[in-house]
Amino acid sequence: MSRAPVPILTYHSLDDSGSVISVAPDAFEQHLAILADRGWTGIRLDTLLDAWAGRGALPERPVVITFDDGFRNLLERGVPALARHGFGATVFVVTGWAGKAGDWPGQGDVPRLPLLGWDEVREVSDAGVEVASHTVSHPHLPDVGAEKVASELDASKAVLEEQLGKQVTSFAYPYGDLDDAVVAATRQRYRGAVTVRLGTAKPADDPLLLPRLDVYYLREPKVFATLGTARGAAYLAARGVLRGVKRRLTGRRE
Repeated sequence: MSRAPVPILTYHSLDDSGSVISVAPDAFEQHLAILADRGWTGIRLDTLLDAWAGRGALPERPVVITFDDGFRNLLERGVPALARHGFGATVFVVTGWAGKAGDWPGQGDVPRLPLLGWDEVREVSDAGVEVASHTVSHPHLPDVGAEKVASELDASKAVLEEQLGKQVTSFAYPYGDLDDAVVAATRQRYRGAVTVRLGTAKPADDPLLLPRLDVYYLREPKVFATLGTARGAAYLAARGVLRGVKRRLTGRRE
């Protein structure tokens, strides 16, 4: 098994609004072209977890591509682009909002865009994208109590497995918010989970606390092209320090 770090990229919506959760579809196409040209292969999160558990092999230069929330534009713009490059990806779906707009409380100043409905979730899955859990209602899990945490984790997993007819093993913490109790509850139900801690995942990392690289900081293709370079690592490290300070000031743990 390769011990090399693997970047896990975080996307949300593929749209032209310029919001903090948005990457322009044309920029996404350029991101994938940059990855392909430089020898990267886009994979699913479960593929990475399988390989690190000794149950599979990784391509020579893997990068995990993830999408939070399950916006419909993943099917419209993301899936065709991924297919053109033979890349895999993982999408974390908020099950209670399937087929609605992404306007749950706490979204802030972002566009209210349509989310995948269940037929579309199945279509994404059939296209080879891993469909994973992002809870039922996208709450701040440390704030809702143990009973609600268990309900959010169990119900989202159950409905996804019922809709897809396959096991769901991956999870993303809404807003990246977690504490020891939330992580312990997640560990009982899922094989791996991703956070918003800015960093590159390593085989020695706790699989329930995997860091990611938010593409918000890499949206411009010329910046995205620094991924995997010393310059890019220094830039992301600096952004990670600032992000960590901001989250601590707001009382959020990642």
